[in-house]
Amino acid sequence: MKNNLLWDIKRFYPKEFMAGKEVLNIIKQQFGIQLPEDEADFITMHIVEAQMNQTIDDLDGLTQFIQKVIQILKYTCHQEIDEHSAYYYHFVTHLRYLAQRIFSNQISIEKSDSSMLEIIKLQYPDAYQAAEKVLNFIQNEYNCRLASDELIYLTIHIEKLIRHTNTN
Repeated sequence: MKNNLLWDIKRFYPKEFMAGKEVLNIIKQQFGIQLPEDEADFITMHIVEAQMNQTIDDLDGLTQFIQKVIQILKYTCHQEIDEHSAYYYHFVTHLRYLAQRIFSNQISIEKSDSSMLEIIKLQYPDAYQAAEKVLNFIQNEYNCRLASDELIYLTIHIEKLIRHTNTN
């Protein structure tokens, strides 16, 4: 069975994918059967599902959520993103947990420190603008309100991604 999300699964869940490939190696050693790489992808999906306590249907939605946010980020920043950096991995991890909270309706919209948001906005205007677009997309697409703290976190992650990509 071919998995159309193989490329994205590799990008968004690299550690889990490596574990899935290791399972394929064990199967080959134990049983002499070489399974296709797509099987590592399916194993990865089960690992991520167990970590996130999500169903496979939610995992597909989670992967699409991350894809869309990354596309918005690339479009808004007018640049490619270093998908092999630790900053990218941290950003995707943040998106995974954000999506999990959105999909399970566990979003809090508590008031946050507006002075912190203003500092972040002034310090990182490009990253802030990109984070606002991501936040607007999330609020419109998933019909949820997010606290301004989320805007702060997104801005900081995006700034690190942009800065790291520009220095390489």
